[in-house]
Formats: sequence, structure tokens, C-alpha cells
Amino acid sequence: MKILVAVPGNLHTVRMNRFVPDALAALGHDVQVVDYSPNLLEKLRRKLLGKEAAEVVEARLIEAVAKHRPDFFLALYGVNVSKRVLVELRARRTLTANWWLNDPFQWERALKFLGEYDFAFTNAKYSVDAYAAKGLKHVRFLPSACDASLHHPLEGVPVRSVLSFAGDWSALRERLAERLISEGVDLRIYGPWRRKLRPGSPVSTRLEHGFFTPERMVEIFASCRATLNIHTWRDRFDFGLNPRVFEAGACGTPQLVDHKRELDEIFTREQRAGMLVYRSDDELVSLARSIPADVKAAALAAAPSFQREHSYRARCAEMLRVIGA
Repeated sequence: MKILVAVPGNLHTVRMNRFVPDALAALGHDVQVVDYSPNLLEKLRRKLLGKEAAEVVEARLIEAVAKHRPDFFLALYGVNVSKRVLVELRARRTLTANWWLNDPFQWERALKFLGEYDFAFTNAKYSVDAYAAKGLKHVRFLPSACDASLHHPLEGVPVRSVLSFAGDWSALRERLAERLISEGVDLRIYGPWRRKLRPGSPVSTRLEHGFFTPERMVEIFASCRATLNIHTWRDRFDFGLNPRVFEAGACGTPQLVDHKRELDEIFTREQRAGMLVYRSDDELVSLARSIPADVKAAALAAAPSFQREHSYRARCAEMLRVIGA
């Protein structure tokens, strides 16, 4: 099958724009990719003409559709895929789908365009109910994943800290990092945090500032006894899993992760054995100060099942099954 995948080209550490096309190609399909992020010329046109991003990339996306003539069009997020592009695809009798990976915290944003697709998928299981209540009954649950070719245990990496955190800054994450440091936890932070930190924050001395590649993230996982996973929506929603859950699991790295309902529903007992789940700040501190000695062995034992059952290849195979391809 000929598949055209529309991607945001500006992703840094969570490279769905690479992982998903590669997974579809590995399943034997003819895959082409089009970037719906405005290029330099389109950015200039947008600024001069006062247009929306979807308007300035529209002609290029339609040109890609005409060139590749896909049987299936998949948008990842799809924020700059205009209605006109989808009308053109519909006229060509091309199946369309959107995989929206910013739930649960941005489901209302997705309401504006998911209804335009033949199929829609969300990474948060209980966002399906929210969409259905608004009349979008074609949205299905398809969680994030790992890339089995990249996310796997590494040997021979020196341990640099007891605990690591790799990801973007948020006020919640800074607060928890400061609490852990004040409690004597050996924590290192990796990510573009420097400009966000409050003056005098103790995090600054534990920070490796800047964006990092997916490959670097795997090295970070291997250089700690456990990694810290803090969902940005921790205090707002009790569901929805971010990609780190799957990536750390596939790397055989124990993770301290805030509780989400799907943790108990989509993972086996073996897979959960490599997770230290916390429901409060105090519980997080307690776990971080006394990481069980056997949790690393449990995480390593579960890694192959993460790579097999929770890979982008497995997710894409499920998506194609749903659309009948």
C-alpha cells in the first residue's frame, strides 16, 4: 500500500516523525513523508501576508498528494493539515487518519479537526469518552510506543547518578526536582531548562542543559539506577501515558512514574515490576531514597516484551488493522 505520512519536522527527543514512517515501511508498505511545518520561505510568506501556518503549507501538501497518490494518508498531530488538503484526499478516495498524541491535556484543540478524518486515534484511553461526548465517535485508543531498534538496554555505560530526568521543563517538574535534591536524592536533569529556572535554583548544578537526541536519551537511561517520569498533566488527569513510559521500559530502565489508570490496564505484571509508581510527592521522595535492589533486574527482564508488544511497529500494525488495510 502507498502511504503518505504528514509529520511535524520540528520534533526533538520524541521522534514520531521518524519512528512511525520507519515502522510502516518495515511492515512492507511504500511510505513517503511530507513535513507540514512551514519552511523558511513559507514562514516569510506567513509573516508578510498574515496567514495561518496551515494556509502557507497547503499548496505543498496538495502537491505531495498529487505526486505520491497515496492509498492512505496519515497525519501525526496534523495541526497544519487544512480542510482543503483533506477535501483533495477525499476526492481521490484516499483513506485518511489522524494519530493525535497530545492527549489528554490538548483534546479540546483536536476537536477542531479530528472530525474531518475517516479514522482518528488518541494516545489517552479515556479521552475517547470525551470525544464521543462531543459527537466524535470514530476516535480510538492507540497509545504511544517505543522504537525497538533504538530503545533497548545498553551495556558498559558508567552510572552517573541514582536518578535521572530527561525532558522539558515545567513548574511542576522544577518543584519536584528541587524537593528531591533537598531530600538528598542524587538526581541529574537533562533538557532545555536553563532559561526557565528560578534564580538560585539548586537544579542548576545538576543540569545538563539543551535538547538531546533519542540516541542520547537511551544513554541517559543507561547511566542511572532509575529514571524519573513526571507527566505534565499529573495533577489534572489520572489517565494518559507519555512516550517515556514505553521508552524506559524498552530500555530496561526502572522508572518512578506518577500513577495513571492505563498503567494497571495495558501492562502485564512483569512489565509493571520494573516501575515504581507514586501517587504523591511524599511517596515519590520515599521511593527515590530507597530504590529496591531487584527492580533493575525486573526492568531488564521486561524489556523484550516492551519492544515486542509496545513498539511503533505493533501500533502501526494495529492501526492498519482498524482501517481495514
